[in-house]
Amino acid sequence: MSREERLAEIQQYILDTKYALLTYVRSDLSPITRTMGSFAPDGLNIFFSTGKATSKVKEIEKNRRASFFFEHDNQLPEQWKSLLLVGEAEALSAGSSDYDKAVERLAAKSPRFRQRVENGELDSAAIYRINTSELEYVDRSTSNSPTRINIAR
Repeated sequence: MSREERLAEIQQYILDTKYALLTYVRSDLSPITRTMGSFAPDGLNIFFSTGKATSKVKEIEKNRRASFFFEHDNQLPEQWKSLLLVGEAEALSAGSSDYDKAVERLAAKSPRFRQRVENGELDSAAIYRINTSELEYVDRSTSNSPTRINIAR
């Protein structure tokens, strides 16, 4: 499989994932993981939204390093797939072209987010992009070794 085909497969895997895990580090250095349903790919980067008043937002402001982990339910061990993206979380400002693109992609993937957009309820939402610097993709149907890609930025 070519690199381009593998990257297209990874993007489709993200689109087919219902929930993913966001992990960040709290100021006391404790790793914190939260289940996320509002996310969408931007190439190999990830847009996500959360409430502005959440502890995630406060902690990510202090330490922008974060990861997203994707894994589908009910997989057979010999066909197991998962994806880990690691990078820097960047808050997007309302009115910017990146923000608008994030809103469009999040609404296309998440019916709940789309409903919030339609109801004009984004004032309380923080929207981020994780700029991926490395990824690890496991596909047991093709290999017992994960595919690791460091992305030059």
